[in-house]
Amino acid sequence: MKVSRKKKIIIGVVAFILIVGGVTVNAKIKSSASGGIAVNASDVVKKDIKSTLSLKAPLEGTESVEVVSRLHYEILSIDVKEGDKVEKGQVIAALDVVHLEEEIEKLRDNVELLQIQNTEGKSSKDISAVLAEERLKEELESSQRSYESALETYNAAKSEHENTKVLYDSGATSKREFTEKENALNEAKRKVEAFHVVDGKVQATNAQLAEVRNAKLSSNNASGVKNIEIAKKELERKEKELEDCKIKSSIEGTITRVNAKVGRFADEIDDKKPMFVIENIDTLKMVANVSEYDIGKVEVGQKVKISADILNDDEVEGVVSRISPTGEQKQGSNERIIPVQIDLLGDIRGLIAGINASAKVETAIAKDALVIPSEALIDHGDDTYSIFVIKEDSTVQKLNVELGVEDVLEVQIISDELKEGDKVVLNPNASMVDGMSVIVNE
Repeated sequence: MKVSRKKKIIIGVVAFILIVGGVTVNAKIKSSASGGIAVNASDVVKKDIKSTLSLKAPLEGTESVEVVSRLHYEILSIDVKEGDKVEKGQVIAALDVVHLEEEIEKLRDNVELLQIQNTEGKSSKDISAVLAEERLKEELESSQRSYESALETYNAAKSEHENTKVLYDSGATSKREFTEKENALNEAKRKVEAFHVVDGKVQATNAQLAEVRNAKLSSNNASGVKNIEIAKKELERKEKELEDCKIKSSIEGTITRVNAKVGRFADEIDDKKPMFVIENIDTLKMVANVSEYDIGKVEVGQKVKISADILNDDEVEGVVSRISPTGEQKQGSNERIIPVQIDLLGDIRGLIAGINASAKVETAIAKDALVIPSEALIDHGDDTYSIFVIKEDSTVQKLNVELGVEDVLEVQIISDELKEGDKVVLNPNASMVDGMSVIVNE
């Protein structure tokens, strides 16, 4: 097992502290005894040792959806607020469907008319086409008058709003009066925008055009059955659109964000944000990035200890549930990182989504292992290691060893020549050789 770069740094820091602290003692011992060099030592102990990998990431819900709508209809009501719990399929907002319902009613009438014509085989199809065009013309004229009236009202409201704003800015009128003018302007604008207008002329709706088109097709002896199918599909599409105007939650969870506002169009949310964000925060997870140098130690099913400032000294159990099959570039580095998902288990009271948490992944464990401090190791730089063992005659013996499980400050030693209770030299001097006499600092 190769000692990690991070661990080498820790070992170096510990070694530096021990060396600096021991210089005076060593000097005193050397001056009082000439039987060997002074060294610090530690016992070889037998115990369980665990290897852990420390990770950090924010907590988040195990399931999350962003609710959006592509429909260009005004938001009529919002029935939830942030923090509310919702069921799957629950209506959380509604859109204004007055004009859509009118279109659907006309499409239904059109389907019914086509069915009657096809069943009875009337010979008055040409008359029907003319009547349909005439009816459309009358409807457009009526809509044009309504639009011009709405536009006139809007221009008047705009003028009054501008005049009131000047008075309000100068302190000559109240905020209440200014707000009333502003609301009147917005209402007038909404009514104007309800019309489909090109170059000042109100345009026919899809339903109206479909009615005339179907009437003409019938007059040209087109297949009555085909016309009915086309009309039905258009009706089904609009009915589906009507159902979609009831904005629903697709999961059971908690509303964590509300970006929609009453009076705005459903497909025009600020900054292209979703209307709502819904998360299942009754169960939490964290997705941490693991270095490509450590990912080999991580496996699905490994136990995890999770802590956070909000828990004080308590910990929560977790488990590695997923390892991403692909890595990604670490920002500002050539190193690759791999996302790893950790699911929280058991009682998670006190934890909330969005806070930062720390996780210790138990990557390996050795039972009844021979363990020494990491600063007793001599790293030869080629994945080989050795230690100096202090014999009963106060001389040292160099042993080549294999490493097993390692934690932050200790490491498992695998060697047939080492036993519990042996003493090893800490931070061995580079000039130390087999058989050299030493004096162990007390």
